[in-house]
Amino acid sequence: MFLISKFRIYLLFIFAVVAFLVIGIHGYLTFSEIEFADTLSLKYFAENFIYYIIVLLIILTILFISMLVKSKNIFRELEKVIELSRQGKYSSGTQLKKLGRLGEKIIEINTHLDSLNEMKSLKISSMSNLVNFLLEKSEIPMLLLDAQGMIIKISQYLVEQMGIGEKDLINEYAENIFDKFNYSIVMIELRKSKYITLQSPLMVESFEKPIDVNIVIFPIMNYKNELSNSICTIIKKEKFSKYKVVEQEVKS
Repeated sequence: MFLISKFRIYLLFIFAVVAFLVIGIHGYLTFSEIEFADTLSLKYFAENFIYYIIVLLIILTILFISMLVKSKNIFRELEKVIELSRQGKYSSGTQLKKLGRLGEKIIEINTHLDSLNEMKSLKISSMSNLVNFLLEKSEIPMLLLDAQGMIIKISQYLVEQMGIGEKDLINEYAENIFDKFNYSIVMIELRKSKYITLQSPLMVESFEKPIDVNIVIFPIMNYKNELSNSICTIIKKEKFSKYKVVEQEVKS
């Protein structure tokens, strides 16, 4: 089994046809020009030669057409597999087995990819559980934001110490609960700094009035050095003063 582009198949077919035609015509003319006593036998031999060349060209054309048909069938089967995968119905590579050795190799690749994906899923779930554990046990009021500034997790300590329900914060955007939190500016500054300090009123529906809080925001980068998450910690004034001021200039 080997893979070849359609352009090369056409090129090889054209080259083979031209080569056989040249050989056939040249051979026929050569045999016709030979001076031989039995001209009838020589003519018969020349005609047989050109006949066999034509037969070879027909066989070559049939092989070429069969290769194209098989190629289209393979492409059609792959399209079916892709469509089944989109619908979530693909399993065990039944469709791919119809492709012979090519299908077997694709199934083998899929098996390895499934194994890698399972390992990644286990790692992601483990890291998620680790984050949940740390947020539950941490004695720091903190909020975990995604790259768009939405609150996706909060620490248990924040719930207990500030009397804020999870439903009041989860899926809310930080700039909606912190009066001086400007998402665009914060994200830009976090890409350049180790942290950002911010003093802002905290506005939650369950509060009778906003509470002034001191916030330190830390960036979480992915392996591409892109900002994927950020952590907002709410700390007391005496601890806040220990941080070097890396303020964003926010105009509400």
